[in-house]
Order: sequence, then C-alpha cells, then structure tokens
Amino acid sequence: MKKIFLINLLPLCIAIFFIKWFFFFNTTLDIDFLTKFIFEIKDWQYFTFIYNLSNLNFNPSYNPNLTDLKFIPLPLYSLLYHSIFFKFFNIYGFIILDIFIILSFFIIFFNFFKILGLAKIESIFLIFLLFCTSNIIDFFQLTNVRYLGILGDFYNLRVPRPSISHLYLFSFFLLLISIKKDNELKNGVLILIGILFSLMWGSFYYNLVASGITFIIYYFYLTYNSNQNLFKYFKDIFLVLISFIFFSIPIIYLIINSEPDWLIRVGLVELDFSKKKILLIHFIKKILSIKFLIIFTLITSCYLFLKSKKIYKKEGINLLYFIFLGSFLGPLIFMIVSPSISEPYHFANTLVTLSFFITLTFFYLILQMYLSNISFNSKIFKVFIFFLFIFYSIYNFSLSKKNELSLHKMNFSQLVAEVKNVNLDKNSEILTFDGKLQTYLILNDYKNLTNTLGIFTSFSDKMIEEKLIQIFKFFDLNKIDFYNFLKNKKNGWRYINNNIGETFYMKYQANNLTTYKKSKDFSYEETKYILKSSPLHSQQLIIPSFEIKRLIDKFVHSSNDNKINPELIIINTNNLLTKNLSINTALYCSKKINEDYIIYFFKKDNLTC
Repeated sequence: MKKIFLINLLPLCIAIFFIKWFFFFNTTLDIDFLTKFIFEIKDWQYFTFIYNLSNLNFNPSYNPNLTDLKFIPLPLYSLLYHSIFFKFFNIYGFIILDIFIILSFFIIFFNFFKILGLAKIESIFLIFLLFCTSNIIDFFQLTNVRYLGILGDFYNLRVPRPSISHLYLFSFFLLLISIKKDNELKNGVLILIGILFSLMWGSFYYNLVASGITFIIYYFYLTYNSNQNLFKYFKDIFLVLISFIFFSIPIIYLIINSEPDWLIRVGLVELDFSKKKILLIHFIKKILSIKFLIIFTLITSCYLFLKSKKIYKKEGINLLYFIFLGSFLGPLIFMIVSPSISEPYHFANTLVTLSFFITLTFFYLILQMYLSNISFNSKIFKVFIFFLFIFYSIYNFSLSKKNELSLHKMNFSQLVAEVKNVNLDKNSEILTFDGKLQTYLILNDYKNLTNTLGIFTSFSDKMIEEKLIQIFKFFDLNKIDFYNFLKNKKNGWRYINNNIGETFYMKYQANNLTTYKKSKDFSYEETKYILKSSPLHSQQLIIPSFEIKRLIDKFVHSSNDNKINPELIIINTNNLLTKNLSINTALYCSKKINEDYIIYFFKKDNLTC
C-alpha cells in the first residue's frame, strides 16, 4: 500500500490540489483574499461557525454587552478540523487542510475497492470519477435537471459538508468491508463503529440514520450461523453504545443548553402522529413509484448477478446492497421513532446519492469482469484517468474565469479596503444588513455588530425582533416599510421572502407538513401553495397573517428611543429596504464607494467628515 500510495495516489492528489488552488489564485483582479473565499468557496454561511468554534465561543452575540446567552448546537465534528486549522493559520488553514481531505477521500476508497477486489488502476479511475461527479454536473449545467443535480452531493470539497461529514460515512463503509464473515467482531472495531456513529451525528445526522440500519443488517449477516451466544450480542451492543455516548457528550451538552428558538430557525419540527403520517406516506409513495422500483430492480439484479459470479469479495457485494437498503429503510424507521426532524429533504438526497454510488459501482464491477481479460486493460484506464484530469483542469480554469466576471465581488473588495482604511476599533459598533459583509467582519475579529443573520447568533426570536424594530426606528422607517420587509413574496416555484430567510431562516417554513404554530391563517393563494407543497420543501417561507399583524403591532407600539449607536453604517444599495431609509446627517456623513455600497461615518469618530 505504501508503494502504491507514493507512486499513484499521492502525486494524483497533489496534482488535484494544485490545479484547484492554482486557478483559484490565478486572477488578474486585485481582490482581497478573504473576499475571494467568501464569494468563491461554497457555504460561506458556515465560516462564522468555524470562527466561533476556533475561539470556543458557543453563544455568539456580536455584542460585548451580551454574553449570557444559550448555546448554538454547532455540527461540531464537521467543523472541528477547519476550526483548528483556522486557529493556527487563519483562512489559509482551509487551503492546508484541503490536501489532507483529498488524500483521505482517495485513500478510503482505494482501500475499500481493493478489499472488494478491484485492481489499483481501475480503482483509481472509479475514485477519481466519483470525486469529479459534482464538477461534471456543474460544468455541463445539469444542476437543475431533476435528480442529476443531487448527485453532486455524493462528494465535493464544499466546506464543511460534504468535504468532512461524508468522510466519516465512507470510513464507516471501509471499516465494515474490512470485517470478515463468521469472524467474531473485535472490541476495537465495535468501539470504532460507535465513534464513527458519534462523528456522523455531530456532523450530518442523515448519514447516521442510513449507517445505523446498514450496520444492523450487516451485523446480523456477519453473525448468522456463527453460534454467537446471547451475552456476546449484548456485549457488542454495549461497546457500540458506550463509545457512541462518550464521544457524543459535547453534542449532548450543547443540545441541552441550546437556544430553543435557534433550533426552530434551522428548521426543527416536532413530529406528532399526523406529521409522521404525512412524511411516511410521502416517502412510501416515492419508494413505490415506478422510478424507484426500476432503480430497485436494477440494483437488485446487479447484486444477484455479481453475487452469483463469485469474482469479487462476497461480503463487499452484500455490504453495498445493504447500504442501498439502509438508505431508504433508515429514514422510514427514523420518522417512526424520532420526536422531531429538520430538513427532511436531506433523507431523499441521501437516498439518491447512495443509490447512484451503488449503481455506478455495480455497473463498473460488471464492466470490469469483461474487460479484465483484455491485455491493455490497465492502459485504457490510465488514458481515462489522464482525460479526467484534463477535464478537472478545464473545469477549474472555466470556474476561475467565471468568478472573475463578478462585478459585485469587485465592489465588495473595494468596500472592505475602505473599511480597513478607517482603522476602526474592533469593538466599535457596525450596522449592515449584508450577510457576506457580516461574515467578513466577524472573521476579521470585529466584535460589535448591530445585527447579523439569524443563524449567526444565539439570540432568542424576541431579541431578534426587538433589534430589528430598533434598526427600523433608527433609520426612521415607517409601518409600511416594516410591512414590506415582512410580507410574503412568491419567488419562482415557491414563496420565499429573503428578508425573512436572512432574519429568521426557516422559522416560518410552510408546506403540507408544517406551518408556523400549525396556523391556517393564510390567503387563498398562499394556502393553495402550502397544500400542494411537498413536506420536503423546508425552505418555502410563508408568515401567517396573525403573525404579520403581531409584528407590525409590536413595531407601532415600540418606543422611538434610540437604543443603537453604530459608528459605521454600511448600506448595500441593492437591498430594496435601503431605498426609503433616512440617516441623521447631523450625526453621520456618507461616502459612496461604488454602485453597490455606501458607507456612513459617525462624524465624531471620522476626521474626513
């Protein structure tokens, strides 16, 4: 393995790493480095979580006077490594960590396919193909094609999911395939399984659900006819549970002490009998659909065919099929036993991606059966690997050119350069509605932000409402402005008001599974959309009429006393909210940075005013 690693895997992984970051940095534009990260690395919303975990801050308020808040239950084990590297190397730690992530993916799957019975070159091509799947889908603009767009979620380098979270899942697969049938499961293996379960729970619990059922099926397959006594079964269960619980202690502690409103903002829904019924009926209908039955028949036929040929490791072929079974049985069992759920569409996505992985692997194994006798078989796959690498290079080159065309990114970079020139104290209060700018400021250690995106802070909903009203009063905005900020808006195939999404995230999700406080207080058009919406559409947001009225009444009856005193106000002129705001020119002077941004300086602190 060491020789193969040095000759084949290591050079390829280094080349992949080099290509990605070479084209990332290969730009003629003078753009701030952190700006490039925020605009070009997917899921920038996680960056503040990484920053806070690196500082062991689990209840961020971004207000030096507010420290006694409940916790945010961060996905600890998906953020952990980026947080450590960020602590020591700042944002450059993301780059350093990337090479280890790429290596881990290739090493895990190389060993997996080696145990399964694939030759090394054939394995490397399949691994590289799996790695490039998301790039292929993106390059050929297939993201909006039903199901195809989801396949990219099997694996890519998006921070931190799936780049970290799915490595736990793949490590679990590798551990299981390493176990020989009829051999007694060793204590160390069982403890490792419990640890991996904990890591999956603390990063992306949907993987745990599929893995848990897969393990149960595989465990009884391994121990069937083994004459294992009852004590051994209880001992195995105990070892898995005790290691799972021990490594889950930080997660449990955060959940127990978490802000309940934050959990609702990220989409947590309590499951009563009626809601369980809605979800189960939806998933069962999908499982019994013609499309899924075709996939099920296809995978089962390939499984039985490969099993009959006895070419590849029998335990590995069985494991792959059990993973497929776990991907759809797991969600069904979870919905029956769990008291709550969040973003259930991830279960459907996991089913699609794992079905893709199993189908592709089975097809590849069957193809290899017929190609293995060809004398130049390995040379063919070396050529395929070469062309796949060329494609990966072209993809990253085209992506870098596409990213260079972002005028908003250039304007953002101009803005942050101006903010740096102000030389503002890190504890000075800054007001902006721009989520990416808030992220930039937080990662640069600015500690006093008047408001942030609703998922960034462990504020209660009441605190967020009061802060929002204070800001509206500060800008001399009126009741109509506040209503326009709140009102439900249809955008494409769904209702979603981005103002509400940024402030309360999924608190007001509305579909045929749930609405805010189980309300039916919606307009006819809104009700129609709610009833026909899939229970998986967690990100459709519709506020009930009574809740809009409550918030407006709260705004009207709130004091006009100014409770905020920002020293710097940064306005994104693309936000419609900014069209009507009024800023006291006796206290603030303005500077237009570009067509996207205006800065207002507190006159007392700025000598240029």
